[in-house]
Amino acid sequence: MKKVMLLLSVLSLVLINPISSVSSAQDNQSSALLSKLSKTYKTYKSVKATFTIDVKNKQTDVGVKQSGVLYQKAKKFRITMSGQEIYCDGKTIWTYLEGANEVQISKYDPKTMDINPSEIFTIYEKGFIHKYSGQVTRGSQKIDVVELTPIDKTKGYFKVKLGIDKVANKVKELSVYSKNGMVTTYDIQKFEPNVNINDTYFKFNPKEKPGVIAIDLR
Repeated sequence: MKKVMLLLSVLSLVLINPISSVSSAQDNQSSALLSKLSKTYKTYKSVKATFTIDVKNKQTDVGVKQSGVLYQKAKKFRITMSGQEIYCDGKTIWTYLEGANEVQISKYDPKTMDINPSEIFTIYEKGFIHKYSGQVTRGSQKIDVVELTPIDKTKGYFKVKLGIDKVANKVKELSVYSKNGMVTTYDIQKFEPNVNINDTYFKFNPKEKPGVIAIDLR
């Protein structure tokens, strides 16, 4: 369960907070990027994102990489990855483990999550100091990087790097630097806004998993 909740925590940060510790040019540039990004994402009623996730221990250089799909609509989300599915209807979270044919049921409490999957593309809108960190090249793409520092120092991470495709005005990658030495990087392979998703898609249906064992943790 701890592993699943860690995945939830890192899966899900960004707008404008006054900064006095960085130069005016950096502040203005990051503010402009984030403000434009926020306006775009607020026009979306739902999203579907295909991603890869790379979790690496910087101390041992050992990592795990896998792919998944995220569906998000308001506070609801559904994540499908190898061997597990996570459903949330805004009130309850169901975590289905395929290998055990088991579903763990818990109350949805965004306050317990470092990063909320339902806010993964708007993570920057509150609770951060930000600064522009320059450009990096990903294949033929130029990605602008904004570094986010959480104001709440009790968070399990100390830094987030947000990679923005300025031409498409979309989040391309997100790297979360945890205090335990782990770095979790999400690379958005495909992004589809305003997909048609019924609210029932975010609820776990035991009829679709015959013989499933339910563990209620609420």
